[in-house]
Amino acid sequence: MSTSDLKLLALFFIIAAVIILRVTVESTGYRDPDSNAFLEVSQNILDGKGFYHSKTLPIPEIKTLENQTYFAIWPLGYPILISGFAYLLSLPVFWASKVVNIFFLGLCLLLFRKMNREYAYLLTLIMCSFTFMEIFSYTWSEPPFIFCLLWFVYLLYNFMQDENNNKYLILLFISSLLLFFIRYIGGFSFIILGLLSTWFLLKKRFKPALKLLSITILLSTIAGLYLYNNYIQTGYLTGGERFFPDRESTSLFVYYLFVGLFNELFVIRNYYWGNSNPDLLFWVTAIFQFSIMIFIYLRFIKRELTKISSEDNLSILFGIIGFIYLFVLILLRKYSPFDPFDYRLLSPFSICIYTALMLFLINPVRSTTINKSYKFIILFFFSSLILNLPKVYLFEVFRSLIQN
Repeated sequence: MSTSDLKLLALFFIIAAVIILRVTVESTGYRDPDSNAFLEVSQNILDGKGFYHSKTLPIPEIKTLENQTYFAIWPLGYPILISGFAYLLSLPVFWASKVVNIFFLGLCLLLFRKMNREYAYLLTLIMCSFTFMEIFSYTWSEPPFIFCLLWFVYLLYNFMQDENNNKYLILLFISSLLLFFIRYIGGFSFIILGLLSTWFLLKKRFKPALKLLSITILLSTIAGLYLYNNYIQTGYLTGGERFFPDRESTSLFVYYLFVGLFNELFVIRNYYWGNSNPDLLFWVTAIFQFSIMIFIYLRFIKRELTKISSEDNLSILFGIIGFIYLFVLILLRKYSPFDPFDYRLLSPFSICIYTALMLFLINPVRSTTINKSYKFIILFFFSSLILNLPKVYLFEVFRSLIQN
């Protein structure tokens, strides 16, 4: 096994161990009402009770037709994954959900290895940020969604490089379908395939244009049938009334968007606006982060910006897809204020942007001097990993060991 693979494997075990520690120590087990809904449906699937969940909380002890409703608020992909892992591994659905998250973390790392084997461990460091430590700790559908998004972009790049290879076309279809079955917003991938089909058409490359148009129509048909079934079961396409365009004023909407995007700048630690003034740790980590970022930019990156070439196309594509996701999200969120603009909603955008930046840095066409920035990147992300450990718990353990 090569040194780079050993580093990647070590990082996987370290991050997985941190996730398990966080879940074990946290009183809620990183569950919220959404998590409870996923877990209830997963348990109902295992018990042979179908794709149903309780209309109200707490979950009633005796489940009847009157207090249960068809699960359509989210797609069924994540609960099916949880129930599948629970069945195969004989685990409670709670722990099965955590195994699902760690499994997809591993798939993300393998995909990073496909992108750049030598420096896959640097790409993996992205997962040490606050956003992704939270995402992979919670029982949420974002971990499989993030992997499928990374996979979709990578396949899209490969298809554009080799448009006659039908393997990439089939895998694009599968990844796009999985994106939709995990989160409804995954349907934005249909738009991307449609746009690429149009681009090929304008270039008079009719064969790939027709292929992409065909799978876009097929994907849209499958999604339409799925939503129609939701409508038959619940009276709504996605399990309930979604559109409340007048709930937020434009100024309030822009404020929430600004707060969400602003928070995504803070890799190590989020600031929860409105609760209190930022504490000392927030200011220390913020100063530390931006000092390192400015240093790396001025010392290593600035001179490389003039050397962007076709070798950076994968990096550029990740950036483009990230901003398309953000645009679609903003459009949907304006008319359907389903969730706040926080790290959960913005994590697909963030993973695309972080991956784009890291791919730019590790591209072999960069000058050898940029390699000197890697030690600072490692220091930065490992600082994030350490600071996202359950510090109070570890301090208490350490203190008890000293006292004994």
